[in-house]
Amino acid sequence: MAETSRQNRAATLIAVWPGMGQVAITAGYYLMSRLQMEETDPVPAGDLFDVEHVDVRDGLVRKADAPQGRLFLWKNPKDGGDVAVFIGESQPPQGRNVAFCGRLLDAAVKLGVRKVYTFASMATEMLPSSPSRVVGVATDTEGLSNLKSKDVSVLGSGRISGLNGVFLAAAAERGLHGIGLLGEIPAMAAQIPYPKASRTVLETFSALTGIELDLAELVRHEKKVDRQLSGFVSRIQGAMEKKDQEDQSQEPEIENEPEPGISDTDRACIDDLFNQARKDHAKSFELKQELDRLGVFKDYEDRFLDLFRKAG
Repeated sequence: MAETSRQNRAATLIAVWPGMGQVAITAGYYLMSRLQMEETDPVPAGDLFDVEHVDVRDGLVRKADAPQGRLFLWKNPKDGGDVAVFIGESQPPQGRNVAFCGRLLDAAVKLGVRKVYTFASMATEMLPSSPSRVVGVATDTEGLSNLKSKDVSVLGSGRISGLNGVFLAAAAERGLHGIGLLGEIPAMAAQIPYPKASRTVLETFSALTGIELDLAELVRHEKKVDRQLSGFVSRIQGAMEKKDQEDQSQEPEIENEPEPGISDTDRACIDDLFNQARKDHAKSFELKQELDRLGVFKDYEDRFLDLFRKAG
C-alpha cells in the first residue's frame, strides 16, 4: 500500500548538462550529494551521439566511449514528491535532441515525474563581486505564477539554446509542467566555474519546491572562488592600466604547464575522501571539488558514481 501511494505522488526531475560557468552541473552534483541520491536505471542514448574523437593510451588508439547520461533518485521521506536528477556528460548533435528528450522523458514518466526543471547560466556584464541573479521561464501559466510568487525575475523574451530549453518544450508536449532557472555569471569569466550562480539557482529551486537544502558547503566553495576571481580581476585591471601607460606592448609572460599526473599525497587525500564519502554521501561534493581541482574527475568518475549505486 505504501509503495502504491508513493507511485501516485508527483515526482520532480532536474536535468543538467555542461555549460558556461559549470552552473548547472555543479548544482546537479550538489543536489545529488546533499539528498544522498541513488543511481537508478540509465537512459540509453549512446546511439544518438557521433564519434568525434578517439582515445590514445600508451600510443594505442581505441574508440572513445559515447557520452553517458545518468539518472539519480531521492525518495522523499515526507509527504512531498520524490526528486530525480539527470546528469548528462554532453548534449547530442543538433537533429537528435528531440529523440534524446523522448528517451529521457520516457524514463522520467516511469518514475512518476510530473514536473521538470532545467538549470543553465546567463552571461552578463556583472562583476564577480556582485550578487548573482536568477531568471526563470515556465512552460505554462501555473509555473509562471509560481515564479512570480517567489519574486523570481522572468525572462520576457529571448532564446534558450540547447537542451536547457528544448527539453522543457518536449516536456510540455507530454503534458508535464516545466521551469527553467538561469543563474547569472560574469561574461568575462564564463569559462571559469562559478558556484555563486549554482547556489542562487538552488536557493530558488528550494523556494519553488519547498525542498530544504543545506547550502553551507556550496557557500564555502563560492567564497573561495570569489576570492580567486577578485584577484584575477585585479591583475587584469592592473595589467590594462600598465599597458595604457606604456608606449609599446610587452611580450606576455608564459606560465609553465603543470606536470601531468598527481602526487602520492594527492592520491592518498583522494582515497581518504572516498572513504569519508562512502560513509556519508554528503561528503561526496567535497570529493568532487578535489577531483575537479586536480583535473582528474574523468579518471575517477566510475568510482565516484559507484557511491550512489544501490548495493547489490
